[in-house]
Order: sequence, then C-alpha cells, then structure tokens
Amino acid sequence: MTMDVVLADPHPVVLDGLEACLQAVPGVQVRARVTDGEAALQAVAQLQPDCLVLDLPLRGQDGLSVIQTLQAQGARTRPVVFTAAPLPEVMRVIDLGVRGLVAKDKPPARLVECLQAVQAGKSWLDEDLTLRAMTALLAQQKHHGQAPSRLTERELSVARLAVEGLPNKLIARRLNISEGTIKLHLHHVYQKLNCTGRMGLAHFMQTRGWPHPPVAHL
Repeated sequence: MTMDVVLADPHPVVLDGLEACLQAVPGVQVRARVTDGEAALQAVAQLQPDCLVLDLPLRGQDGLSVIQTLQAQGARTRPVVFTAAPLPEVMRVIDLGVRGLVAKDKPPARLVECLQAVQAGKSWLDEDLTLRAMTALLAQQKHHGQAPSRLTERELSVARLAVEGLPNKLIARRLNISEGTIKLHLHHVYQKLNCTGRMGLAHFMQTRGWPHPPVAHL
C-alpha cells in the first residue's frame, strides 16, 4: 500500500522525527512538511496527499480550523491528528468526526497503524485520549437535567448515524438530504438531549442504557 503524507507541526524537531519515522515505512512518502495552518492547506491543495498529519496548535490558522476548512472543501485528504493538546480541543476533534487521533506520547508504530487504518477508510482513535475526554465530558454533564425531549424520526436517524461515526457529508448522502440540514438536525438533537457534540450524544445513550435515543410519535 502506498501513501502520500503531508506533515504539519509547529516544532521543526517534531517534523524531523515524524519524517524519519514515516520515511522508514515501505510505501509511505512525506511530500511536504509545514509549521502553520495556511501552509498546510496550500500543501494539501497542491499535492493532494492521502493523509495530513497535523497537530492542533499550529501557527496562524490552528489545526481545528484547518480540519474544518478541509471538510467544507470536501477534500479527499484525510486528517490525522497527532497531538498533546488539552482535552477540550481533543473533544472538538472527535466531534468533528476526525477518524485518526494519536497522542504524542505513543510510540511511532501507533501513528503508522493509525495512518494505515484511516487510509483504508476505518477509524483509529487513541484509547487513552478518548477515555480521558469521555471522563472530562462526564464531569461537565453530571449536573445536567435527566429528562430529555423526545426526538423526531428524522432526528433519530441522524443521531444513530452520527454515533456510528459517519461524518455529516456521508449522513447527508445516506438520508438523501443536504449537509446543512444534517447540521441543523444535530443542533436540535444536542439541544433536546442536553449534549455537547457527538461524544456527548454517545455518552448520553450509553449511560442511560439506550440502544438508540427515544423516538417521538409524529
């Protein structure tokens, strides 16, 4: 399997290590390395790599903004976040539907494993980071109300697919509605269930023993 990769990190020493690690993997080619968000977007536009490995605290346009821009553009390049960012930012990464997330304290083999999974169309989220983010989310939600509003059938369908990990664009294709409508439905779901994004929705369903959110009679 061949893979073209662009690296984006604010620290040149980290870029040196990433490039050395990935160039040693058969079939992987590092096409560019940058330290700021605007340069990352330019490299992706020019080179069309398979994956963009990026940290979140980039110079200029930060990593979260870069990911949102790529999603809005419908870019084929898949972002893989390699970070030691604070938990709130990690939670935002997961809420954006990013399929690759690796903590910087993990060995290089984990990053390679993550890249291979993401290129194959799968998700690879760092278990330790995800667990810590979930714990932080639980602490934020412990005083929230316990009686949610009921969901419509369409909101239920969107919620199910979101919890399965599908990005908004694929949910829109699956349900044959616009991506903007998906965002609106998710906004209503989060409000009704008092959730803060996809992680909150999954946590809400799991802690209440629901296989799916409740459905309203239309």
